[in-house]
Amino acid sequence: MSCADESDEHWSYDNPSTWPDHFPAAGGSCQSPINVVSSETVPQQYPPFVFSPDYMGLTLLTLTNNGHQVAATLKKDAESKTQPDLWITGGGLMDTFHFVNFHLHWGRGDRHGSEHEIDGNMFPAEAHVVHKNNKTGETAVLGFLFDITNSPDEENAQWKVYSTAASTLINIGDTVDCTINMSQLLNIEDKQFFRYIGSLTTPPCTEGVIWTIFMDNIPILEQDLNLLRTNIMRKVYRPVQPINDRVIYKNQVN
Repeated sequence: MSCADESDEHWSYDNPSTWPDHFPAAGGSCQSPINVVSSETVPQQYPPFVFSPDYMGLTLLTLTNNGHQVAATLKKDAESKTQPDLWITGGGLMDTFHFVNFHLHWGRGDRHGSEHEIDGNMFPAEAHVVHKNNKTGETAVLGFLFDITNSPDEENAQWKVYSTAASTLINIGDTVDCTINMSQLLNIEDKQFFRYIGSLTTPPCTEGVIWTIFMDNIPILEQDLNLLRTNIMRKVYRPVQPINDRVIYKNQVN
């Protein structure tokens, strides 16, 4: 998960074990991603998430190949001084967090690609939707795990929009605009999730990030992931990190 547009020549997904050499935080004790062991989680009652009204409509986004991932940010319109106001609160978050970007992590094949693992199980892809508290500077990330579906009717149509557009960004620095319904992209009403404190999963790997990992997987066609593997990058995920003494919470859905 990347919170900023930072791109540094000192790191790549080919050698994540060397990241601490250039980014000291990457060697910290509260790093992400992790393997969530469900039997060791602590039950917790969280209130529902609340999304801003602009989350419910169509949002114009710019996708950018930054050399490490394809990040979707709000389209900057020089002619208009207003942008969609995308924010979340609730779900155990103590304040309002504003949208920064979303992006996808994937692997060379369907057996790996997610950053987080659940009970040692990896998934073919994982999406991160990054939000920031403008008052405190805190970062909160919503994480979504993917499953392969063989039925086009079952695929999440908004992620197909993303993968189709992103697959055109062959060169670093390439951009393309696309329109996405963020509510349908996430679809998290009354969904169970895990919560813990971790870090960014890309350098500088800053700690103190509030992670929410949803347990309901998003269906995507293998051919759409293959578009990204073939045209952009083969592998874009960091291996799991030690949990150490952190507590992982699991919300209780009524």
